[in-house]
Amino acid sequence: MGKFILFFSVLFLSAQYGWSQELDGWEVYPSFSTIVSLTSDSEVIYAGTLGGVFKVEDNELITVTTMDGLYRSNPSSIVYDVEYERIFAGYIDGTIDIINFQDKNVQRLEDIRRVDRFSSKGINEFKIHVGDLYVATQFGIVVYDLQDLVVENSFVQIGDFDIGTEINQLDIKSDSILVATDQGAGLASLNDNLDQATNWITYNSFNGFNTDQISDVAFFDEGKYAVNEQTVLIFQNGSWEEFEAFPPGEVLNIKTNLTGEILGASTSTSIITLDDQQESVTVSPELESIITDFEILNGELAIGTSNEGLVIANLMSENIQSYLPSGPYLNFFNEMVIDEGNLVAASTSEFPSADILNPIRSYYIYNDGIWENYNRNTASELSTVETVYTVCQNDSSYYLGSWGHGIIKHEKSSDNITVYNSSNSNLTGIFSDPSYVVISGIESDSRNNVWAVSYNSQDPLYVQLEGSEQWDSFQNVSGSDNYYKLFIDSFDQKWISLITTSNTGLGLLIIDSEDVENPNDDRYTKLTSGSGNGNLPDDKVKTFIQDKRDEVWIGTERGIARFVFPELMIEGGANEREAQWLINEDTTATSRFLLRDVNVSAMAVNDANQKWIGSENQGLWLLNEDGSRIEKRFTSENSNLISDNINSIAIDNSTGEVFIATDLGLVSYQDIPKAPVPEMDKLKVYPNPFQYSRHDQILIEGLSDATRIKIIGVDGFVVNELSAQGGRISWDGYDYNGNQLGSGVYFVIAYEESGRERGLGKVVIVR
Repeated sequence: MGKFILFFSVLFLSAQYGWSQELDGWEVYPSFSTIVSLTSDSEVIYAGTLGGVFKVEDNELITVTTMDGLYRSNPSSIVYDVEYERIFAGYIDGTIDIINFQDKNVQRLEDIRRVDRFSSKGINEFKIHVGDLYVATQFGIVVYDLQDLVVENSFVQIGDFDIGTEINQLDIKSDSILVATDQGAGLASLNDNLDQATNWITYNSFNGFNTDQISDVAFFDEGKYAVNEQTVLIFQNGSWEEFEAFPPGEVLNIKTNLTGEILGASTSTSIITLDDQQESVTVSPELESIITDFEILNGELAIGTSNEGLVIANLMSENIQSYLPSGPYLNFFNEMVIDEGNLVAASTSEFPSADILNPIRSYYIYNDGIWENYNRNTASELSTVETVYTVCQNDSSYYLGSWGHGIIKHEKSSDNITVYNSSNSNLTGIFSDPSYVVISGIESDSRNNVWAVSYNSQDPLYVQLEGSEQWDSFQNVSGSDNYYKLFIDSFDQKWISLITTSNTGLGLLIIDSEDVENPNDDRYTKLTSGSGNGNLPDDKVKTFIQDKRDEVWIGTERGIARFVFPELMIEGGANEREAQWLINEDTTATSRFLLRDVNVSAMAVNDANQKWIGSENQGLWLLNEDGSRIEKRFTSENSNLISDNINSIAIDNSTGEVFIATDLGLVSYQDIPKAPVPEMDKLKVYPNPFQYSRHDQILIEGLSDATRIKIIGVDGFVVNELSAQGGRISWDGYDYNGNQLGSGVYFVIAYEESGRERGLGKVVIVR
């Protein structure tokens, strides 16, 4: 029997029957700006993008994302099935989604993905012909019956090409099929057995191509066309010859309209169409990006772009209309910070490779469904900036470091933007090019000073004092130019990861700068994986956090460690500087160290002092307060996490929403812990009423930082007690002994640590 307590003061509270909130749920924040593939039914246009699929009908935009059941956010090709009114979307691993836009229902075909004969199984293009779906894959052609959605056949030997040759594109007309590969073009009759290599005619550099690499093919007006080295060729007189109607060396792809009466070719900036009377029309919309795909409609062109969404151009008037669902500018996210409901995110990952989108990989500010996108296309102040990588904030401004172009200061109150680089400040870049300033770490301290690491630089550490516009070089206390990531703890100590220019870890440097303007009082220590010298799990330190008990945790390429007394890192002894690895409370586990071999890429602390851990290619974990137990585990296989490769984690403590930046874009998870209230009063208890048959948890919200909670029946008996840290917790609705409670009203009383009754609520339980 539960404890008995005198109880009368909460009887006046009214039950909150209707209030509810979705927790343990996921949300995705996709950018639809990068069009990968277009398809249509001659009137309605569908766009496959890096963030999902959307359609435009009567100027209305309808989106389908991973939250609606898409296998991945970035289909490589899509096609519209006119007969069954559905979309086929293919992916890089061979999976195919079948999308019904009417009810946003998504089915899945996995036959190609399950093929084990070939390692590369990505889908490059679809063609629908006489009740069949022809799929161009990285190992050949697969044919589905559209009615039964079963594989009818597959062709992996195209003439004398290698077995498993990738099919870049294909086209079908009447009973003929034409394919493009990196070994040439192939032609066959659908009336023949395409399993037989001898039934294919193949063309390569011996038949008029400059090289064997054919990127696209098309049938048009009784002719065969191919794109070779971005030049369109036509087959005539037994060989391939340049087709002069399209500009040589510029064509990206070719295709016809649905009826086959018009042939179109796209360059990076224009679409040229040619009808069966050889009349040509060129459309060159004024774009900030390049053309990625197109569809020829009735009197219009649908044009996909690399970062401006979908453009519809009228062939007669050349009027242009743009369509782009709301969202971030791109699907690239890296470091993030949360500031009073604002999410501020940089968009470039470390050591970025060459990419046409690099010039606009800058930053975003998101609040309450509204995205503000900042880059050289949207803000003139950023005309010289690209690849923004790191982010921090102080009381007045956001600071963002770019990979090669200095530091951006974005004032919170005015949105004024200032760029600091080697030409207008003391910032110095890499040794081989001092004007190329890579800001690999940026943080603010408790005095609102902002510190920045200039990677591979003669002067690797800088500070901008509060109220100053000057960046002052801070002396290199370690004698090393290997500074990389930067973290500043609550004691204003600088934790700096050290790496070589080949990205090999060299350990950890901790600096106590004391009086910033006095170089004579600086102290530091350096830690490595060596025993007695830090005992780091690995010398490659990638991320840092400080929890609510002031412990500093580090994430490395081989696991996690924590420092219990960070204030003693420099003035203490070897024991205080010894990293404590996470001990697994499960004594039967293979390793006594929790997450020992995980390549940790991101960490964050929620208001219950639990730790969110992100990894490279292994997904997410939520650990308990001391890191001895896994509370939750999320991957792309068991959740709506869109990728297992995590770049950054940030938590909005006012709501409990956990934002997760991945290599495929941004998602969030609505967690239970949230910020405590300054003073408890009336508690929110929901769902209310709670039914065991419909619900699995009761949420109690409006708590102070550390509370004890008693659940009391109307008879005054205590049926359960809970302890809470943070502003919201969950309860399963069971008593002390794990039994369901009887139907009735139950009162919730929360006490602060002093024991004084402060928070009151009640819940109706229906058994």
